[in-house]
Amino acid sequence: MQNRISILEPEVAKRIAAGEVIDRPASALRELLDNAIDAGAQNISVELEGGGIELLRIVDDGSGMGKDDLLLSIAPHATSKITRLDDLLSLSSLGFRGEALSSIASVASIEIVSAEQDGNAWLLESHPGKKPVIKPCSGIKGSSVTVKNLFADFPARKRFLKRASAEAALAKTVFTDKAAAWPDIFFRLSSGKKPLLMLPPDSLKNRILSALIPDLPKELFRDLVASGQGFNAKLVAGLPAVNRNDRRYIHVYINGRRVQEYAIVQALEYAYRGILPGGTWPYIFAFLEVEPSEVDFNIHPAKKEVRLRNIEDIRNSLISSIRSYFGNQSRLQSEAHPNYPFNTSLPGRPLPGLHANPAAEQNNYSYAKHGFSQDLAGEAANSPAWAAIAESAAKVRAESSTSFWKSAYNDPSSVITNPDAPDHLDQALPYFKYIGQAFGVFLLFEQEGQLFFLDQHAAHERKLYDTLVSGKIISQELLVPFVYEPESKEEDEFLQSLVKPLLHSGYKINKEGSAWLLTAAPALIPEAMTAFVFSMIKENPDISSITEKIIAQTACKAAIKEGESLDEASAIALIKTALALPHPFCPHGRPIFTKISRDELYKAVKRIV
Repeated sequence: MQNRISILEPEVAKRIAAGEVIDRPASALRELLDNAIDAGAQNISVELEGGGIELLRIVDDGSGMGKDDLLLSIAPHATSKITRLDDLLSLSSLGFRGEALSSIASVASIEIVSAEQDGNAWLLESHPGKKPVIKPCSGIKGSSVTVKNLFADFPARKRFLKRASAEAALAKTVFTDKAAAWPDIFFRLSSGKKPLLMLPPDSLKNRILSALIPDLPKELFRDLVASGQGFNAKLVAGLPAVNRNDRRYIHVYINGRRVQEYAIVQALEYAYRGILPGGTWPYIFAFLEVEPSEVDFNIHPAKKEVRLRNIEDIRNSLISSIRSYFGNQSRLQSEAHPNYPFNTSLPGRPLPGLHANPAAEQNNYSYAKHGFSQDLAGEAANSPAWAAIAESAAKVRAESSTSFWKSAYNDPSSVITNPDAPDHLDQALPYFKYIGQAFGVFLLFEQEGQLFFLDQHAAHERKLYDTLVSGKIISQELLVPFVYEPESKEEDEFLQSLVKPLLHSGYKINKEGSAWLLTAAPALIPEAMTAFVFSMIKENPDISSITEKIIAQTACKAAIKEGESLDEASAIALIKTALALPHPFCPHGRPIFTKISRDELYKAVKRIV
């Protein structure tokens, strides 16, 4: 009986293994760029023809190779990066498997010219299935690797390649990813003899903008840092006004490699939560340098994935760095200017809790509903004035005009405060002239040549959210507790884990028998609206986010609604409160106001400025 299992021929096994590393021109380029960087190159040029299928050439000025090393370079598992297994624990190079050149030589013709010093070079020629040939030639220090006719002898594999233009685009992505991580190196890219990119050495932020997002102004990005035990990180972070409706520009680089590290991507997204409008994602590029003993790249043939020993420390540090920056930015102050008179033009009912005696209003339903503190003016006076009033506003997509971005971010005079002013609200906050209410939604005010439209619901919602998060909210017992029966043991245990977090936010739940009772809720929310807590718990069985969502929903339900009119005193007080908020976004990420300048308005109506 003939055996059904057999040992593959070495050449067959070699070509199968090559397919794990080299599947298209872009993957060949990735490996060759790694080799050039590991060789200490300061200048790297890449040339493509036919999307890299016909020709792919990488020229570098690195250390080069001698005759013997050049012959070994295309042998399977040949590497200069490690000699024994333990070396993987202290690896600092990009390449280490010894598969790149061998894999490329298995599926394409390859020519390598390399020299360890000027004038003493060697030429290696290799074709699939044939013995390589090496001979002396003239050349300068460094290496030039030319890959021709990728998969020419493998029609089944070549059939899966895309059009030349698509393959060129994929190769360009690999090129820019690598250039982004190594801003000290001069990178050049050409395709079909046409120059595409020239990236001289630059700062990290400028390299990111030049290589990946050249159409966006650098004023919209900030350099941040983070660090911890065994790692350091540099971040290029987009401001809230520049965002996207996809995750395309959330990039993670570890030790010079672009990797698919979902835990860190989620951390970066979380750091922007509540800052960006809902359904949008940031521009954020994270570059981590991790101690070799704390990271393992040897889990993916193309080194696209990584295992990190200290992942939680890294996540927490990145989140803290981003949130600290945006928190500090919103606390900037500038010089004081003369006060504008307040306008008194809007009729309507007062917004309870802003000016009334707190003791007299403690049992008033409207006060409980709107939930402003009894000493709002004093509270706002003690809050840092809202900076970057211009750093707010509308939901600006990456495709929006840069003229708006520049006007929105380069106008420090839009915030007028006095850092030395006495403890009085009118002197501690930006001065403005109140105009009125529009569409039952917006409070209009004028300040320094700008007309602002404040979303009354979003502003009030943010104020209530911050109060709930602080744990300073007043809680009151419900006349009739709401009863909820968990459907499983897991749900019952989950409810038990939420007792303390919910109590901090004004909700008191306790267990009686097999049921759970909601017995108290924040005084600012009507009792009839409290039952949503259990439904949200049921829909979001994640302790890390459920309390935040409940707090945000509580603030939303308690905040003043669209169509509710305010008297002028309450409207002015709400504007002052909004200007004292540390974050000019509602808990769901929507900006609480937008603006238009006097000049922009004049232009809109064709008035000569």
